[in-house]
Amino acid sequence: MSAPFPARPTLWIQTVLVAVATVFLAAGLFGRWSLAAWSEPHWLEGDPLEVYARAKIAGEQPASTLLGLDAPDALGAPVRADWTGYPVPDRIAFVLTGFLAAPLGLIAAVQLMSAVVFGLNAGSFYLCARWLRWRWEWAVALAFAFAFCTYNLRWGVTLSFSQTFTLPPLVLLCARASHRGGAPGRAWQWLAIGLALWLAQGNPYLAYFAGVVAGGALVLGLLQRIPRRRLTPLLLFIGVLIAGFVAVNARHVLHRLGPAENTALVRSAGDLQTYALRPAEWLVPPADHRAPVLRELGRAYFERREGRGEFFYNYLGIVGLLSLAGLLLRDVRRLLRRPRRIPDTGLGLAWIVAFGVAGGLNTWLGAAGLDIFRAGSRISIFPQVWALLFLGGWLTHRLRRRALSVPLALALTGLAVWDQTPPLADPTARARNHLRWQEHAALTASLERSLPAGAMIFQLPVMAFPESARIGSMPDYEHLLPYLTSHALHYSYGHLAQTPAQRWAGYVARQPADRMLAALEQAGFAALWIDTRAYPDSAVSLTQALRITGRQEIRPTLQPAHVRVFLLNPSPKPRLPDFADPRYLETWDGTTDPTPSLLALTGWYSLEQNGTNRWRWAAREAVLGIWTEAAAPAATLRFRLDGPAGSVVVLHNGEQEILRANPGAQTRTVSLALIGGLNRLSWRLEGATFRPGDHDPRELGFMVENLSVSVP
Repeated sequence: MSAPFPARPTLWIQTVLVAVATVFLAAGLFGRWSLAAWSEPHWLEGDPLEVYARAKIAGEQPASTLLGLDAPDALGAPVRADWTGYPVPDRIAFVLTGFLAAPLGLIAAVQLMSAVVFGLNAGSFYLCARWLRWRWEWAVALAFAFAFCTYNLRWGVTLSFSQTFTLPPLVLLCARASHRGGAPGRAWQWLAIGLALWLAQGNPYLAYFAGVVAGGALVLGLLQRIPRRRLTPLLLFIGVLIAGFVAVNARHVLHRLGPAENTALVRSAGDLQTYALRPAEWLVPPADHRAPVLRELGRAYFERREGRGEFFYNYLGIVGLLSLAGLLLRDVRRLLRRPRRIPDTGLGLAWIVAFGVAGGLNTWLGAAGLDIFRAGSRISIFPQVWALLFLGGWLTHRLRRRALSVPLALALTGLAVWDQTPPLADPTARARNHLRWQEHAALTASLERSLPAGAMIFQLPVMAFPESARIGSMPDYEHLLPYLTSHALHYSYGHLAQTPAQRWAGYVARQPADRMLAALEQAGFAALWIDTRAYPDSAVSLTQALRITGRQEIRPTLQPAHVRVFLLNPSPKPRLPDFADPRYLETWDGTTDPTPSLLALTGWYSLEQNGTNRWRWAAREAVLGIWTEAAAPAATLRFRLDGPAGSVVVLHNGEQEILRANPGAQTRTVSLALIGGLNRLSWRLEGATFRPGDHDPRELGFMVENLSVSVP
């Protein structure tokens, strides 16, 4: 028996109460019962630092954040970081978080907003459940189960991927298209428009996969010859979603289509395999599960899984798995009764699996150029929605005695939350992260007392933003911590890879200490920040060289043990470097070469090396740069070529062909004349390329090894 539909004011009051209860439940799960506890970060390494930074920037620059955030003011010194190639989604959520940070503090604001998102997810699911005439106890129980599902919980700190409150009504919108009855009213059309607009400005992955699911429902409706008026909400949703997404992300889309090299998010065909959907992972419990047996199962899977990917985000939980099994069993029974009519939910599950798995449609789209959506695994939140919606309806129709259904709903809530949430209330990790935060805050406070407002800090090692690889034992995004804990300083970190300013910073960092200091002080930098974890010798030689120059080291009582900060003597008339200087381009072997210098201009893959050899691969064409201060009419280039048998490599110096050779083991010597400045040598393959396989997606044509140049 279905429950009566409550009056609209009562329904909204109930929804708000469910959302508020969810926020309090989140506080209990994380052990946050005071403002001090909310201000202690659960996570302070890796991606959460980028989230905190975006919230801080949004609070400082709300207008530019809403418009797309081209350049954060305090990052990217000596200029402002150019984020034209970096998509900035969920602008509304981050601006609201930035406003909350003023009275509450940055960490408390981010963590409170994360709890609010849990509440929105629960409220949305509850509204949909009550619209389906569920009993209130099952609506509440499964709203909690959805809000704290593994996917939402583990993405919660992002304030982005966890915004899944749009998905339950979207699933109903898709189901309504095939509902036998009259055409959907205007309310459904307005719902479609509202969902599309919110998703368009939100996380691109959620928008992308929402479009995939809605597009599948639309195609199914057309195949079933459903009248167009019943498909109108779906058509509206897809049309508004595409138009809104393009409008919100037009700057980034145009940037990716253009010739610019500084695209922030670089993907490969291998990523599409590594991050593909693996339905088996719906079954695998997390390695931090509360139950020891399940915890060991997760660890064993983690150790044996091929490719890093994203672990444990897709676990459906005991309740979700039982629900999915029940849903599939129901569909099988329906299929046996009516073999010619495959149930819509079964088709939907088959569609997302076919789309997201390795080798599926998402892989093909990535190979065709749409590779930014590499993580097909993230579509797995939709089976969670379908499974829980099935379970609630099944329980509502079969358990009619409230004396039985209420305690069972409480038990179901407890099981779902216990199963899907790891132990989070232990204050040990929070205290450790809070101490790290205080150490950085003490150090940056000391810097702010020593330096004028707006002073620039150069950070070593030089790392690109975002998604830079770990350097030594230094994790990604660590350079954001001083920015997060200071108020009036500007930092060099924040440039996208391959931007001119990032190339300049890398060039300066490769210079000997005296030349590096001269370049930094001429550009106006007032301090040098060194994370010693990135250096094999813990930066001992560098810090000794700095002390020899007489630069003062800042040493407050409380500071990170792995950080060294030296004050510089900035020029009273600082001058910006010429970022177009070709010497700032990437050197061939990653070191500071004397003149003439070898530069990997275009077409080369990353440097590879072993104990004695260094080499780079290219596909079909590549350009080598040779920089020399003065002309050299009799320079000598030495190298070894490798590549597929039967291929030919042609080398040009300007218009002149100076080599045509087959790859071979011998070292080659080529004489050439160099002009003063930048010389461009073009390499071209005549022959077939190949792919090495074994998760290496590169197209390889020829390799140049142990390259060197000399002049008399």
